[in-house]
Amino acid sequence: MQKIKTLSIIALSTALVLGCSKKEETPQTQAPTQTQQQPQQTAQPQPSESTQAQQPQEQKPAEKQAEEPKKEEPKKESAVAKVDGESIFKSKGCTACHQANADTVGPGLNKIASAYKGNQDGLIKYFNGEGKAIVDPAKEAIMKPQIEITKKLSKEEKEALADFILKH
Repeated sequence: MQKIKTLSIIALSTALVLGCSKKEETPQTQAPTQTQQQPQQTAQPQPSESTQAQQPQEQKPAEKQAEEPKKEEPKKESAVAKVDGESIFKSKGCTACHQANADTVGPGLNKIASAYKGNQDGLIKYFNGEGKAIVDPAKEAIMKPQIEITKKLSKEEKEALADFILKH
């Protein structure tokens, strides 16, 4: 019976790690492509609609428009940095083991939120691999490979993920 549990844990952990590593590349590569295409599409129709006499006058606004997306890009990047915790939770494969109000492979989000209530820093330390499991220490071995994923998240992403979990 112990061998079955151990093999199940290893199989689930391996599946999560492989599944999560593939999902990391998709959102990062698609988001910049979409933001780069939008400014180009809006800038191209203006010269074709204008007459030749108006082109010199419209070039200046077009130049300003070319500058505007540059100013907007940092805002979009900051919006990416402010990704909500729920999307991080789903994209990193956390739903494979954690549900909102039910214990599955891992504890439910409601139990995690209760254990870390008012202690966002403690949860972030756990994401960084600097803390011990306090919700269900017996299952810490299952979560250990996933901690390698959470360690790679940015500070903002870890904070957003912790906020999402603590809302349950």
